[in-house]
Amino acid sequence: MTKSKDISKTKKNLPISLSDTEQNTILATIYDGGIPHIVIKDTLKISLMSFYKYLDQNPKFKEQFLKAQEIGIKTLVEKMLAIFQSDTTEMSNEELLFLREKQNYIKWLAPRVSSLFTEKQKIDVKSDSVVKISWESEPDLIDVSTAETIPTPPKE
Repeated sequence: MTKSKDISKTKKNLPISLSDTEQNTILATIYDGGIPHIVIKDTLKISLMSFYKYLDQNPKFKEQFLKAQEIGIKTLVEKMLAIFQSDTTEMSNEELLFLREKQNYIKWLAPRVSSLFTEKQKIDVKSDSVVKISWESEPDLIDVSTAETIPTPPKE
């Protein structure tokens, strides 16, 4: 009888290395507002998880990648502004709906990727509004409730 293979062991991923040209291709795609996943998966033939491991191992390229993401979001916002400036009367209802969903997605994504865009934040200021007034010398106070009243002269 032969021994069966251990299926619990996973194949170790060999460390990947990207050439300067491949790195620049990814960065250029992001700068243009494109999706790096397509370039990584189809052109470079590596998994997205392997790419993110590569980013963790290369802090210099990771910094460039994050900067490119921030500029890519700005590019997407500018592209959306260009679409909204154009004549949208020729678009079908489905195209307008898709455009609105794309706009909502960019509005959601932009503050998470770029420091330029921030969401509205409600700021609650908690303050104590109690005012306490006191005088140093209390003997100067006059108690009007016990003071004698001066009679008023009768009217003629």
